[in-house]
Amino acid sequence: MEQRFEGRTALVTGAGGGIGAAVARRLAAEGAHVAITDISSEAAERAAADIRQSGGKASAHRLDVTSPDDIARVVAAVEAEAGLVTMAVTAAGIIKTYPFLDLPIEDWNRTLSVNLGGTYFVFQAVARRMVEENRGGSMVGIASVAGRGAQPQAVDYGASKAGVISVVRSAAVALAPHHITVNAVCPGIVDTNMTRAIHDDRARIAGISAEESLAKKLSTVPIGRLQTPDDVANVAAFLLSPDGNYVTGQSINACGGLEFD
Repeated sequence: MEQRFEGRTALVTGAGGGIGAAVARRLAAEGAHVAITDISSEAAERAAADIRQSGGKASAHRLDVTSPDDIARVVAAVEAEAGLVTMAVTAAGIIKTYPFLDLPIEDWNRTLSVNLGGTYFVFQAVARRMVEENRGGSMVGIASVAGRGAQPQAVDYGASKAGVISVVRSAAVALAPHHITVNAVCPGIVDTNMTRAIHDDRARIAGISAEESLAKKLSTVPIGRLQTPDDVANVAAFLLSPDGNYVTGQSINACGGLEFD
């Protein structure tokens, strides 16, 4: 595989599994040292060990993305070990399913804190160090097509992902003079534990099976198959690479044709 990221250091949040782990594997396969961060120390270490076993460079770090202090600690630790972080991908995210009238305030606050706050504060911490060192770089937020339209059973999630799209645009303009690009990927229906949990919840509400719930949603995807985490990682890697160095402030729908806006 082409070594587009040789000598660079990447930080990926939520990389203990799912999309984050796929992004980390892809960046490591192309030569980056990848800092695997996750709220679960065990998941982070497993993902990092898998990369090292495959011949890549990875370290594991427990990270609470809702804490700017914890983010600063991890960014400093990664820099001390592997050099300045010049690539970041924010894949940490949570979702729960509630009818519109039943969403508790604590779940609203938690979702916005992890999905939106976690993206902003990681971008801020990584970009601050790049600016201080007069180094360019690239950052990608994992948003969602859920941020493009109405989400009556996941209002908080939809709002958080719409917020990620907004943060990406603002960060791109703010950081362009420092040669830092900022973009987002908006996946659709991805084959992850999160997607399975969503359809378990939706199935209970609708009185159908989880398999029926997922099949109903997949029937709206023109490409006609479930998206893989690697499908998302492919787009993120492009945006982080020199091939994507004239793309900034964009939120790219990588969703099999599920969404066009």
